Amino acid sequence: MKRLLFALFLFLSTTVFCQQQADLANPLVGTIKPRFDFFAAASLPYGMVALSPDTHHGDLWNAGYRYNDGYILNFSHIHNTQTAGIPVMPVVGTCKALQGLEASKSTLNHQGEIAKPGYHKILLQDYGITAELTSSQRAGFHRYTFPAAREAHIIMDLTAALGPVQMLRGYASKKSDREIEGYSVMAPTFRRKKNCTVYFVARFSKPFDKINFWKSSADSSVKELVNGDMTDDSKAGVYASYYNLKQGEQILLQVGISFVSMENARMNLDKEIPNWNFDAAVANAKSAWNDYLGRIEVSGGTRRQQVKFYTDLMHTAIGRRISEDVNGAYTDNSGATPVVRYVPLTAKGNPSYHFMDADGLWGSQWNLNILWPMVYPEYGNDLASTFLTYYKNTGTMARTSWGGQECYVMVGDQTVPLLAALLQTHRATFNKEEAFAGAYKNGFPGGIRDRAGYESGPSPKGGGIDWYIKYKYVPFEIRFRGDGFHRGGAAMTLEYAYQDWCIANMAKSLGKNENYDLFMRRSAYWKNIYDASSGYMRPKDTLGNWLTPFEPVGTSTSGGHATPGFIESNSAIYSYYVPQDVKGLIQAMGGQSAFVEKLEESFKSAIPSGFAAEHGEHWAARVDYDNQPGCHLAHLFSHAGEPWKTQYWVRQVKEATFGDTTTTVGYRGDEDQGQMGGLSVLMAVGLFDVQGLADVNPTLEITSPIFDKITFHLPGKKTFVIQTTSPAEKDNTYIQSVMLNGKPLNNFEFPFSAFANGGSIKINLGPQPNKTWGTNILDKGSVRSSN
Repeated sequence: MKRLLFALFLFLSTTVFCQQQADLANPLVGTIKPRFDFFAAASLPYGMVALSPDTHHGDLWNAGYRYNDGYILNFSHIHNTQTAGIPVMPVVGTCKALQGLEASKSTLNHQGEIAKPGYHKILLQDYGITAELTSSQRAGFHRYTFPAAREAHIIMDLTAALGPVQMLRGYASKKSDREIEGYSVMAPTFRRKKNCTVYFVARFSKPFDKINFWKSSADSSVKELVNGDMTDDSKAGVYASYYNLKQGEQILLQVGISFVSMENARMNLDKEIPNWNFDAAVANAKSAWNDYLGRIEVSGGTRRQQVKFYTDLMHTAIGRRISEDVNGAYTDNSGATPVVRYVPLTAKGNPSYHFMDADGLWGSQWNLNILWPMVYPEYGNDLASTFLTYYKNTGTMARTSWGGQECYVMVGDQTVPLLAALLQTHRATFNKEEAFAGAYKNGFPGGIRDRAGYESGPSPKGGGIDWYIKYKYVPFEIRFRGDGFHRGGAAMTLEYAYQDWCIANMAKSLGKNENYDLFMRRSAYWKNIYDASSGYMRPKDTLGNWLTPFEPVGTSTSGGHATPGFIESNSAIYSYYVPQDVKGLIQAMGGQSAFVEKLEESFKSAIPSGFAAEHGEHWAARVDYDNQPGCHLAHLFSHAGEPWKTQYWVRQVKEATFGDTTTTVGYRGDEDQGQMGGLSVLMAVGLFDVQGLADVNPTLEITSPIFDKITFHLPGKKTFVIQTTSPAEKDNTYIQSVMLNGKPLNNFEFPFSAFANGGSIKINLGPQPNKTWGTNILDKGSVRSSN
């Protein structure tokens, strides 16, 4: 009996602790001015459905659920970078659905609001309706508690513009007195060039007293109700009406979605939400989030630090979303007409990987590419497999996937660093030979590096890979070539050189020595745009002349997001974009002392800005943790022989840039697809890798964690534990000593394999730098210095 009681105690203790992770995460952080895809309470990790209120539409940025707005316009089911759909709005009184979303809005009232991963509760003040939301992976679940009302309505405006998306057409039809089905056709956007259709099946817990459909009038100037049980129009919608509701009466609504068909939307709903038990659905969603967040357990630190940690970790699971159905079906919209294809199923009948609706991976080598192999390899492999599926379907490995289409976000081959990280950490589950073939093709004309940002035409020139091969750098004139965006030749040169190094390491691991030599030589092309006279990377034209005049940091006359020759940044930041050869960069910049002095002056100058530029003014910064190109800067001090300065500046950035937990700040800028959340997580646990784990023998770099104990639950039921000790009530910024698996460690980095195999690190922290710790250099053979 004692043994049984003890086991029960352990179970309950574990359950209570696991619940804390989802309870600590706060989806409302940073929601004053979010992206449309930023807020996600009623969703699952990577879920197709992200059910939440919308208070503002019209763009990707500064849209969706904005905490300080005055009104709620609707609740919608899809919040992704370039896809949206299926808005719902419950009201009481006269229905104004035909007048648009604004006519049915309700005052936004945060009193009693609860927003946690998997659940959102909020009051529609003008109607006295309490709305509760949760979801499964592919279906939304609403519970509306009504006041006493002579009439009430649940509106679905199928052609309303949502976030950055306009709708071309909507369709809905009545299937029974509890169910309707339909779809919305999304118009192309600047970034997603083709239509995209989302299908739905909506079920009501209470038979509606009346169902009303609308369409555009004969002259298309207004909307009008239609006779019959369906609508199919450019201005289409439906609302279910209920009469004489009692005080406290509840109506539940379930909405299954699919990007393939209405039949699949019904199948998704039947499989994932088989009953009307709303509370059980909330518990399932919370359990899914606890499983995800609980892979890293932290103790110690302040409550604010714990809240921010699990909020950051939550954000890593909402920037990309699955788009295949429960039977593996997905829509491939990469050709002339959409084609339904299937992800292979496992022996248990589940998709063997998730086909993702995913933004690009520009800069993810300094955040998600590290975190995924560490703790979440299946999610990294889902994304890698998605982009490799494009290679199978189209012949070119993708860098974006929106609505089943490659949309060419940003520049370069951003998938390669992820493939290399998964391969080198032995986490890859994709076909490695196929991955190398796709990466190799993209490294030459005819691959994805032909294309600049969003350059989707049949004859792309803006990527400049042909010039990169011809001149051994991308000339400044690329800005006048092609019709894409982000045509910064110096930035392209640096990014391509790093990506070439990733391909080289893939080749080495796969025994392709000739390919290794080729791409390793190309990885040194950064040297061709380094101007020793100025000490900066500098754009160069096709004749080999330096750009004149040249400014490392822009001025108000620079215009755009970047200085000439760079991408959403400037030379002062991009000059450190040589992760494949940090040692060579340090030498080029005058050696360790000169390198450290120059970099530290940049950090000191960035203190007033909180180490982050205003979004859209990246040209003005010397340090900018609002954007990807400089996310590794604070970690470079370790490579220059002064790891205590990395410890100091990482801690400063973590607090000033990523430490806030209010609705106002949170990330001091654009939390891009969870990348800044991922970086903040790595800073909090004190692990990183400047090279993005893409080396043949990858390592993890150590900085000072902010928690007393961190437990990583790894694949294969292994654990890795970081424990810290520090003087009570004193600053704990600096590492005094480290023990790895019981043995002293005097390197600032250690093999990734030692982490992946499970083990422990004990870190003694203190208020003063120990300038003798971490100065030994880990011998990794000739790979790192081969440039």
